[in-house]
Amino acid sequence: MTQQRNSSSNISLHNLTVALNLTIQAKKQLKKLPKFSSLFKSKLYQKVFCLIMVMIGVVGAAIVFKLFPEEGLFGIHHRHILWQWRYSMYVIILLIVGWSFGMFFLWSEKWSDYFAKKITISPIIKATIWGIVLALLTLITSYALYSGEFQIVPFVHQALQISPLFLLVIAVIKTLSTNIGFSLGWRGGKIFPSIFASVAVGAAIAQFLPIMPVMCVAITVSASIAVILGKPLLTAILLILLLPIELAPVILVSAYLSACLTKVSYSFRQKNN
Repeated sequence: MTQQRNSSSNISLHNLTVALNLTIQAKKQLKKLPKFSSLFKSKLYQKVFCLIMVMIGVVGAAIVFKLFPEEGLFGIHHRHILWQWRYSMYVIILLIVGWSFGMFFLWSEKWSDYFAKKITISPIIKATIWGIVLALLTLITSYALYSGEFQIVPFVHQALQISPLFLLVIAVIKTLSTNIGFSLGWRGGKIFPSIFASVAVGAAIAQFLPIMPVMCVAITVSASIAVILGKPLLTAILLILLLPIELAPVILVSAYLSACLTKVSYSFRQKNN
């Protein structure tokens, strides 16, 4: 019996050693491979190639969602949009709100990492403590628990029935719980939590402005995510598959205006420093 256990232990140790050696060899081989950018003559060729690949993906997704229509997070959504010139006077407000929330998200990310590094305890204990805090946050809102990708659609349907103050509370909790959780050792993605939180902010603002709520959400989310990702084109492509396709021009313009605002803000801070 003892010999069998020793034999099993030796086999497990051998397998682990082999797995580690294979991992090390794989990493060395990956380092020898040419970089993606070196496959192209210039950056222009690389950008054109990436753009073509993205467009193929978008067209493919459009065909699939057209053939198999269903309500979900991603898809080509249609909605009648009431276009009016008076909407333009509120665009600046929504852009500033969205941009400010995006900056708040990045600020909380920075400070979460800073304070997490000051806590010199075991990573397992850090993650466990945050799990307990996260459970307590559900006493305020259950949306603190999830990444948001599967909750966005039902949340959008009931967002305007929630008070603006509580929507802002949800946005702040979602932001802090995401960034603090990552800093304390939790893993996952930040894109959908940031979109979810931005939707909550947009829905809160929509209750104060006399324009279509979906327009408020589109501009706010586009401005916010463009700041967080730092890539306006990627932001626009992503949100076009989340929001009504009729709002594509609004999404694209809002994302690039937000990116420009970020550059102006950065240049201003550089001059002052």
